Amino acid sequence: MKNILITGGLGFIGSNLARKSIENKHKVTLLSRSFEKKRNIKGIERKVTLIHKDIRKISEEDVRDKDYIFHLASTVDNNNINSNPYLDIEVNCDGTIALLEACREHNPNTRIVYASTFFVNGNLESLPATPDSPCNPQGLYPATRLAGEHFCRTYNQVFGLNSIVSRFTNVFGIYEEWNNKKKAAFNHLIKLATEDKEVPIYGDGSFMRDYIYVEDAVSGLLKIAEKGKRDEIYYIGRGEGTKFSDLIDIVIEESGSGRKISIPSPKFHNQVGIGNYYCDNSKLKELGWEPKISLREGIKRTIEFYKNG
Repeated sequence: MKNILITGGLGFIGSNLARKSIENKHKVTLLSRSFEKKRNIKGIERKVTLIHKDIRKISEEDVRDKDYIFHLASTVDNNNINSNPYLDIEVNCDGTIALLEACREHNPNTRIVYASTFFVNGNLESLPATPDSPCNPQGLYPATRLAGEHFCRTYNQVFGLNSIVSRFTNVFGIYEEWNNKKKAAFNHLIKLATEDKEVPIYGDGSFMRDYIYVEDAVSGLLKIAEKGKRDEIYYIGRGEGTKFSDLIDIVIEESGSGRKISIPSPKFHNQVGIGNYYCDNSKLKELGWEPKISLREGIKRTIEFYKNG
């Protein structure tokens, strides 16, 4: 049994990670700045410890005796640059430094898994993305997530901390909010299909993305915590590109409802969005991990989740 802290623990990936960790008999503490998403841990709420706190206020007590710390607390999309550009810096940069400082002072031996994003790469000329691929963030959100990666490596080098970087590709699945198109576009489209509505895609949807079901993403995080190497970067994705239009076809087939339509991509998306993308997940596979849930099965489970309320 491991003593685990998950920052951003009530969010989409955090709550799924909490459920799997409880299933694996670990002791789990969740830190969240808001309890609005407490519904995400329905059924396990009595099996976890909840801390209501901004990540920037993380303390000795929060990190003490933790074997693994999964740092998932962050902003979630590119749009803050238009409304509050300092928010990405405050949460993603200041929050990560606060965590690293708390660990440096009170628990330097803990294993920190920093959850980053494929958005740090920007638009690549060569695919698949590897840890050696260039990083050219298109917005403040990925720029500050990349900064957090560097903070982790710096604290490893200067203070001997034990942090590892994971980069998610597109994660979808159960317990993700469907009504936020800015951060959960695919889940939003799945929900539209279940309601027999039009399912809009940009252009002809021929761009490729690397989608992975959340259960596989969570198992990747746990494998990295157990066997990952300090200072390494691990991509958590299926490692294959799928045309977005084909994904929506599967959604409509499995829903038995919905109608695909084409719409032009908005100007802001063209400025910060990423086109074709898929990753090389071989480093994660070397640890003994494999994705087990097919895209169709993941879509089917997500549809059932939304239909069952």
